[in-house]
Amino acid sequence: MAWTAPRDWTAISGGIVTAASLNTDLRDNLGVLSTHTHTGAAGFGASSMTGLTLAALVTLTFADQSANPDAAGELQRNGNDLLFYGSSAVNLTAADQAAGTASLRSLSTTSTTAAAGNHTHTLSVPHNATSGYQNVSHTGQNVEVTINTLTRAMADSKNALVLNASVRAGDASNADHVFRLRTSADILDTGTITTDDGRDYLYALVLPASTSSTDYLVTVQVNRPGYTTADHSTLFLTEVTYTP
Repeated sequence: MAWTAPRDWTAISGGIVTAASLNTDLRDNLGVLSTHTHTGAAGFGASSMTGLTLAALVTLTFADQSANPDAAGELQRNGNDLLFYGSSAVNLTAADQAAGTASLRSLSTTSTTAAAGNHTHTLSVPHNATSGYQNVSHTGQNVEVTINTLTRAMADSKNALVLNASVRAGDASNADHVFRLRTSADILDTGTITTDDGRDYLYALVLPASTSSTDYLVTVQVNRPGYTTADHSTLFLTEVTYTP
């Protein structure tokens, strides 16, 4: 049985109402409404609550399901907790959930709490330093010789390392003295001196991201064959420690 749109009674000739008319417009339509489902057909209402406006809603109360939601898009109460299921159930009323999980956060400095806006950070700067020089006999061009070495194992993999070196060419004699601040694998800074007793400064900021022991070097390369000179350097390492 389907819903039938009621007739316009003003069009009944002579104002006569028949049993058939009443059966169709009243009896049958009331029977349809008593068993109807929301299919979207005439008289049956929409099949969903699309476009529902809750502007006047004061309180929305969830019945306790005594269980967590288990399907995407579900919002469900379990005891005193309200949980939403996306790819997993997330407790919207719990604080300090695992990092990467949306939740309320208390103020602290741990990995699952929020930092207060009025906290401070302390930088500490332990130093290591060494100085030295070496008489280097160059038997050919492009010979790189180490004149200073400091070995550093970082106290924490989050820390940074500031390096600076002062270098001096003892006897340049119009030869290029190429000084390098480096590790065994990478050149961090370079300076060239061409004058007697010429001086320069080399700098680098390194983020090792490891606590492994690393050698930091000052090298010199004199581009003149068969040449001997006394080149000097002083090397400083400063580990900057981050303390939240």
